[in-house]
Amino acid sequence: MNSSWQSRLCELPVESVRNCLLCDGVRGTTDFRWRKYLNLVPPFDVLRCPVCALRWLSPRPSAEGYALLYTDAMYFGGDGASPADYASSVKARVDYMRARIGRIQRIINKRGPLSILDYGAATGDFVRAGLDQGHDCVGVELSDDARAVAEQKNGVTLLSVDCVESMADLRFDAIHMNHVLEHMPDPLAHARWCAGALKPEGILILEVPQQFDNDLDRLRRGLRVGGRLQRFDAYSLHHTYFFTPPTFKTLLAKAGFNVLSLSTFNSDKTPLWPLSAKNYVLRALLGTADRLHAGGNIIEVFAQRPSASYHRAVDEFKAS
Repeated sequence: MNSSWQSRLCELPVESVRNCLLCDGVRGTTDFRWRKYLNLVPPFDVLRCPVCALRWLSPRPSAEGYALLYTDAMYFGGDGASPADYASSVKARVDYMRARIGRIQRIINKRGPLSILDYGAATGDFVRAGLDQGHDCVGVELSDDARAVAEQKNGVTLLSVDCVESMADLRFDAIHMNHVLEHMPDPLAHARWCAGALKPEGILILEVPQQFDNDLDRLRRGLRVGGRLQRFDAYSLHHTYFFTPPTFKTLLAKAGFNVLSLSTFNSDKTPLWPLSAKNYVLRALLGTADRLHAGGNIIEVFAQRPSASYHRAVDEFKAS
């Protein structure tokens, strides 16, 4: 480690989380493989639950530390971030976001505009896509820098996290979080908050990475051409939790959701046009991995908040 920004990362305020989020009172043990995959340096480390196999970062940056991490200098395209151009990676996802909004419309099947909350809206691309399709779409974003870019680039005003309390009386048809929950200090508490912020039978749409635990990364590691981070940087620290399909389902069940669908691959992420040989290969590999053993590189979930009648039926069944 020889860069000044790497030294700044090590100086971020930290906290430790010893117990598993999903298994009450179970302490995590050090996961040396994941520490190596993330290229971590002290004081940071990865723990693994011996019961459910959930992994999480600990020690990790504290709330103050993450506020410092998510800045232009360290994260959104700065020297301390892995992608050389954050903006270009966002642009590549715009069509993907539009397709997802279309799927939300088909599932909810409601006349008129939907009320959609994008939590962790980054630079506002999903919110812009939702507004352009006629929906009442609002976004919440932690980073001051990202909110400023959203205003300049997309013409949308995102709310800060401090404004969430003012939304206590609002209820949404759908809540969307794209690669957000794995950044949360307490994803279970936030999933429960989402359940309260949805209308009855409202839809929660989540996507998180199946980081390192997918067939593509396994192949890359086997061929010694990747499948792990090449250096310690901001992307070594930005995920607080590392989910698999079983641990993700457990989290959502604890939060009170019914999982409608779970997939570890979405072909909209690998469009075949403009012609892309790389995407042909990725579709074949990740699509097959998903079908065989949920071995794709994402976890995409559509979950539903059960209606009051559903809860009554469950209670009556238990009482019978």
